[in-house]
Amino acid sequence: MQLKSSQLAAHLKQGLKPVYIVAGEEPLLMQEALDAIRAAARKDGYSEREVLEVGPGFQWNRLVEAGASLSLFASRRILELHIPRGLGGGRAKAEEDETADGGGSAQEGAKILLHYAGSPPPDVLLLVVAGALDKRAQASAWFAALDGIGASLYFWPLRASELPAWIAARFKSAGLDADAEAIAELAERTEGNLLACAQDIEKMKLLFANQRIGVAQVRDAVADSAHFEAFDLIDKMLAGDGAGAARSLARIREEGVPLPQLMGAVSYALRQWATAAVAYAKSRNLEAALTSAKLFGARARPYEAALRRSHGMPVLRALARCAKIDRLSKSTEGKEAAWEDLLELLLTAAGQPAFPHESRSR
Repeated sequence: MQLKSSQLAAHLKQGLKPVYIVAGEEPLLMQEALDAIRAAARKDGYSEREVLEVGPGFQWNRLVEAGASLSLFASRRILELHIPRGLGGGRAKAEEDETADGGGSAQEGAKILLHYAGSPPPDVLLLVVAGALDKRAQASAWFAALDGIGASLYFWPLRASELPAWIAARFKSAGLDADAEAIAELAERTEGNLLACAQDIEKMKLLFANQRIGVAQVRDAVADSAHFEAFDLIDKMLAGDGAGAARSLARIREEGVPLPQLMGAVSYALRQWATAAVAYAKSRNLEAALTSAKLFGARARPYEAALRRSHGMPVLRALARCAKIDRLSKSTEGKEAAWEDLLELLLTAAGQPAFPHESRSR
């Protein structure tokens, strides 16, 4: 059963299915759907949760064993299977088949999931959490089998034309009345980052309760929080969006955020990334690497993207430059150079070509 996000709340009131597939390319919407399903499950007596992360070395029989095992503490359990890269479809090339999920083979995973769908264990709610899935994966036998006994939700990134309506609905659910200009301003500032939109709206709920939200309120809320812009910049850097990081940096500079303060946030993020990268290089276990860097939940997702697209060198190079930029930022004559160096650092860390400023004199 394929569900739209707007149908989920009514669906959950009718009772839980034994399996839910939550996949897509919009992390905030995926997370909120998962939170809703977990909350309904807890209300229905599912008091224990086990998470299996499909990564290098993953043994697919763990899913069978986890489903069949009896809990000493709960009669009903949530079993989550996180498959960040998906399993592909049916006729994958042999080399893809062996590496699509990073552990075991895609064929083995598909076979296990088909077996699970044929005889789901009682009192176990299976949540299959995946990233982007192509058409072949969504038409595969394992997907159809799980969807047949349960339900699936797929979250595409919102198109630019859809964003104003989403923001308006978000304002309404927060109990805020926002005019069209405010909605357009927030859409432009957050550039389709739904998590940023949601955070800003929650902030305005606290700052401007019982007020109509206009452009001034949106600008005040965003400018009021330098750390929001810093997080936005860092997330774009981690995602490999060099152009987006450059735009965020320009906004931060225009709003007068002190560069030493910004460097503190950037350096901290780079250290977390470096810690996770070192752990990931050793274990090839994504979840363990993020945990070692104390990265959890929604905050971990940008770092997960960074770990997947690089092998640690961009962050190590960026860290090496932080001290120099910090020193320049605190000197009167070096501030301009410090901003330029920070832009180069962000582009390098995002995996994109930096501007050739290395030869200029200091």
